[in-house]
Amino acid sequence: MPAKGKAKRKRTAGDAGVTAAVVHSQGKKAKVTGQGGGVGAMPAFSCAGTDTEGKEYTKLDDMWKDELAAVDAQGERLWYKKAVDYWKEQPATVDGVLGGYGHVSDVDIKESAEFILPFMIEAGMTRERAIDLGAGVGRIAHNLLIKKLMFKTVDLLEPCAHMLDKARDELPADRVGEMVEGSVQTFDFKEATYDILILQWVGIYLTDADFVTFIQRALKSLRPNGIIFIKENTSSSGFIVDKDDSSLTRNDGHYRHLIAEGGGEVVKHAQQQDFPEELFKVFMYAVKPKA
Repeated sequence: MPAKGKAKRKRTAGDAGVTAAVVHSQGKKAKVTGQGGGVGAMPAFSCAGTDTEGKEYTKLDDMWKDELAAVDAQGERLWYKKAVDYWKEQPATVDGVLGGYGHVSDVDIKESAEFILPFMIEAGMTRERAIDLGAGVGRIAHNLLIKKLMFKTVDLLEPCAHMLDKARDELPADRVGEMVEGSVQTFDFKEATYDILILQWVGIYLTDADFVTFIQRALKSLRPNGIIFIKENTSSSGFIVDKDDSSLTRNDGHYRHLIAEGGGEVVKHAQQQDFPEELFKVFMYAVKPKA
């Protein structure tokens, strides 16, 4: 997914000209092993939904069977390839990664900082190392992790080379650790490494199975008192598949189910308040290992 993804407007079937609040996908040419073993491998959770071409689903499993059956000539699943191909064509600017909503960046950073700071002040989180997943041009790495939260070292993971090049030019070199061109699905999360992992507008590009696997691996990479910070578009009821960039807008219950299946516990939850009304609701989750 992109560098802190595109802000998507509420999108419905037939509204092909309207984008929804999306963020850079973390999916660079990764062969999917998650949902690939068969959707039945996922723990039971279901809801109805639709895609932006008007197809309606009564079951979540049916949607995944359709979406994951599509492959290119080399046998690579189109779910991730389409997302990365989409973002490769977007400009390496804040407005580009936010889908034309660059003006919401400041308030987005402000409310994220207000959500996270209590974990540092009250819960003993240190500021040694953080990682921005789907970092794009480094919007969150620079403005939230370095400037607002003052982390000593920030790593960036991003599937699109032109976005990562822009981040390399913009961020202070003495505060940046590793800059990895790669995907969330294939990244090597080393144990006890990070105080915070940021997954914003990137979870929408992960299959359910890969999201669960991400939670499992990310929890192991946390240092004491660390958290996974997840910030994503959410629907008010069923799921919505955006056929343009292979993203999935889930509801709050869907996210909580996947987090729990990965061994995580939501210890704090809030809705982004000061966003334009036409955007999807954006929820923030602080996740720790299940007690």
